[in-house]
Amino acid sequence: MSHPSKDITASKGRELSGKKIALLVTSSVASFKAPEIARELMRHGADVQAVISPSTERMVGADLLEWATGNTVVTRLTGKLEHIALAGKSQGHVDLVLVAPATANTIGKLASGIDDTPVTTVAATAIGSRIPVVIAPAMHEPLYDHPMVQENVQRLKKIGVEFVEPEIVEGKAKIASTEKIVDAVITRLSANKSAPTNANLRGPHFG
Repeated sequence: MSHPSKDITASKGRELSGKKIALLVTSSVASFKAPEIARELMRHGADVQAVISPSTERMVGADLLEWATGNTVVTRLTGKLEHIALAGKSQGHVDLVLVAPATANTIGKLASGIDDTPVTTVAATAIGSRIPVVIAPAMHEPLYDHPMVQENVQRLKKIGVEFVEPEIVEGKAKIASTEKIVDAVITRLSANKSAPTNANLRGPHFG
């Protein structure tokens, strides 16, 4: 029986029909945007699976994200190997991992290969599995401008991770608009669909 929240699926378009997306939500204040992002992805046809860390739970609850996506939220990793099921080289894995919002801490961990929460473990697994990863940062402007944070962003870009740049407003690097994030996801998956089959001969890639 389908969850009633999925009734909006493909109400705006079918660009993401048949696509599964893992929405990884960090503990940024901007996490309040996560339900909106999930719903908009669904309106373009996607099936969205939310993943949160324990600290995210204090910002936006699992029940709200379950309502938004119509799917049970991953709040911890268990013997079911949720990170492998979602982002490993297994049947039924997601087509793309979206980290939105992403804190400086999460970006640093991913750039250093650290996975100590459900969010970072799923993202790290996706990187290793060459599943597309899109990151939408959100933090105070001084943090975003920190040389090491920018270095971490560049390190991730070099291995194929895509960023949806934040909007610098009122001293903050605010998460990009939902429209820009959804457009980035659609564009990335469309590019993967049209990529030549011998893409793996050209060095690191995802997808």
